[in-house]
Amino acid sequence: MLRSFSLSVMVILLLSSGVFANIGQAEGFSISALNNVQRVGGAGWAESGNMVVVDHGQRAYAKGTVAVQRESWIVLQGARVTGLGGATKILQNASVEAGQQQSIAAGRKYDLLQQGQSLKVGLDNVIRKTGGIGTAAGAQGFFGSQQQVINTPSGKAESYQTVGAAQFASVSSGPHSNVVIVNTIDVDMGQGQAVTGRFAPTKP
Repeated sequence: MLRSFSLSVMVILLLSSGVFANIGQAEGFSISALNNVQRVGGAGWAESGNMVVVDHGQRAYAKGTVAVQRESWIVLQGARVTGLGGATKILQNASVEAGQQQSIAAGRKYDLLQQGQSLKVGLDNVIRKTGGIGTAAGAQGFFGSQQQVINTPSGKAESYQTVGAAQFASVSSGPHSNVVIVNTIDVDMGQGQAVTGRFAPTKP
């Protein structure tokens, strides 16, 4: 079993500018999880699993303006093989890349408010059984969400993305079997919004 996980460093930039604030922040991460279970000859069983959980967020406050963004994700993998003789292999691969950014910039004539989110998910579940007697089963799943909220003295902007995906496959066969099962899920999502206008605090 091979497991790897990487999470990018969060970056927050906060600058005060007169009656309004310049705020820029971004966060992102990538996950790569591999689960490989194999049994060859003889009698026996093998099982393996992975679980990766990510939960991170950012908040910025200045001059009556609040910017918040958060990401929460979980990836699960599990596989089990049992049998007598022959060869059985389960290969599971999961990859996730996600990021989001938001910024508020105060200009001389107009202010710019923008935010964006991106998500790429790839899930592959492969079962191969050749000869022998036995069973094999593999499942993996992914669930997560992204949230962005910007509050200014004169308005509010929100963005949300939620994704859930799951795969399952099983094989039960006799001594002369030759079975291959391939499950694949690919998700590519993104959204963005930009608002131009004057967001200066309202007069009392």
